[in-house]
Amino acid sequence: MKLFLPASFIVLAASACCCCGSDMQEMLEKQGIDVPSELGTPVVSTGVRATQLVTKGSVVKVVDIHSEDAYFSDKANIIGKTCTLQEDSSFKDGEWHGGSVTCGTDSYYFYKAAYEVVSAAAAPAAPVVTGARATAEVPAGTTVLIVDIHSEDAYFSDKANIIGKTCTLDENSSFKDGEWHGGPVHCGTDSYYFYKAAYQVK
Repeated sequence: MKLFLPASFIVLAASACCCCGSDMQEMLEKQGIDVPSELGTPVVSTGVRATQLVTKGSVVKVVDIHSEDAYFSDKANIIGKTCTLQEDSSFKDGEWHGGSVTCGTDSYYFYKAAYEVVSAAAAPAAPVVTGARATAEVPAGTTVLIVDIHSEDAYFSDKANIIGKTCTLDENSSFKDGEWHGGPVHCGTDSYYFYKAAYQVK
């Protein structure tokens, strides 16, 4: 018959024992005591974490789960899994990703997980919009077509989904560098605050 002991007892026993790590785990298992997974050998990643948005369809390895994520308590069973992104990741705080993934027969929706990219899917090409760009400040309330997003803009990685949208300026645009505009706009149910976007006045 196996005996199941709480983790607090095992940690106390470990602190009083000269053995450590795998020796401690092996000793307890020989006594028929099940060791909780969080006291087993941790999964350690040696690869490079993805530090920018990862596109839908990419294959990644889960290398960490943040304490704010709902799956944090199950991280010992998830870290190391190879998964496919079902949507572009929502990238935040320098190294954490959110969004839905499938890992074999399991599916997760992460808030903050860290990934290593195993195989990156190609990003969709941004549509090409032709026409005269606005080359002066555009006043609030004007309807514009988004024709380009500069590489310095925070929305650059999502430009394929934004270029071609019809939007209304919430305030006068901050005009810069000959053809780029900044400021808040709303595009139907979506809102953006651009640093450098190119507009075509409708």
